[in-house]
Amino acid sequence: MKNLIKKIGQNKFQFFFFVGLASVLLVSLVIAKSVDTSANRPNDTPNVDIPSENPNPDDSGNVDVKPEEVFKLPFNETMGYNVVRKYYDKNASVEDQELALIKYNNSYRTSNGTSFANKDNTLFDVTSVFSGKVLEIKESPLYGKYVVLEHANSLKTYYYGLSEVTVTVGATVNQGDKIGVSGTTEIDPECGVHVFLKVTKKDSHINPEKLIGKKISEI
Repeated sequence: MKNLIKKIGQNKFQFFFFVGLASVLLVSLVIAKSVDTSANRPNDTPNVDIPSENPNPDDSGNVDVKPEEVFKLPFNETMGYNVVRKYYDKNASVEDQELALIKYNNSYRTSNGTSFANKDNTLFDVTSVFSGKVLEIKESPLYGKYVVLEHANSLKTYYYGLSEVTVTVGATVNQGDKIGVSGTTEIDPECGVHVFLKVTKKDSHINPEKLIGKKISEI
């Protein structure tokens, strides 16, 4: 009797063991099939090209940056001109040094700027060499009417000998804008009708002729 019960128990255990093992295998096959089907199933959502916020290169959001200004002479570039008074440079030739001496009464002074004249010795419009702001407008007994502009990079420009001023203090001017009309000066009548241009950076004088073609950041 005991052996019969034991045999029945063993058979029942084997039955449930095989049933359980078959169930596990079946579930594994179902899961594997489901994963494989999901992986190969096309995406339910069709691929749609989403336009970018900036479809055009020009609409990239970059702000247009103006080219850096390059020094311009203080008059229309088409005008024929002469340098009638040079900036005094101790390393310049003797000839240039002589042209940089201003004779006033019985004494000589060295020029800290450059005087430009029209080739036909007539009046001409004086323009700003860089964009900037009108800092001062004054009149001197020796240098006549003059305008002072302040620019980026700690630069200032002075325009002496004007017969007429066409800007006001505090005004913003663009490079090439008219600021006045050429004239004469009491201190240097030999130059005739001209504009005397002086350039400074942090109160140090710079030879205007050496600035031709230079970017404002290079000065």
